Amino acid sequence: MTFIYANFNYDYLIFNKMLDRNNKKYLLNPTNVVKSNFSDGIYFPFVVEFFQDKLKSNVVRVNGYKNTEGKVIIPFPISYDIDQEEIKFLKNNTSIDYIILSKIDYLENIDKNNLTALNKKRLYSAKAGAISFLKILDIENNQVLIEMTCTADININENIDMDSGIRELQPITIHKDSYALGEKAMKKLLKKIK
Repeated sequence: MTFIYANFNYDYLIFNKMLDRNNKKYLLNPTNVVKSNFSDGIYFPFVVEFFQDKLKSNVVRVNGYKNTEGKVIIPFPISYDIDQEEIKFLKNNTSIDYIILSKIDYLENIDKNNLTALNKKRLYSAKAGAISFLKILDIENNQVLIEMTCTADININENIDMDSGIRELQPITIHKDSYALGEKAMKKLLKKIK
């Protein structure tokens, strides 16, 4: 019996992996998953725990960021591809220094026309796959502090005996679907942050 492990590949879009810990306030946005109008994202427990461990009381979730009357200050869902108006709103209406944005795209939902050439190669014949994205944006200066992705894929090559044409036993995959791969890729991204 043989096993197939997932391939994990990292792309660093900014050459920085260090958090700014000089008493800066971070806003943790939920992880955007599957393009849907019905979901504002998910707070994966491992993502929340990671940033709470690293930043202690200097990180707050979007749904927990409230004014003195207990009302949520941010009246709109924030996507990974935050726009300039949303950044301006956060800058003018909050005391947040950075926003943590994350997203997971699963193989079943990825528009392969929008992939980079490298990711097209990685996912071309994948049986399961996902791309996890992580970006930390400086609200005051509108600049990216950290931005990286992790592409996870499983490729299974058919084992066929060339002489007889009979399929041989297929290896067993460790990760059964793209959803498990997406979470694993996000965990691997978090390990890269210092």
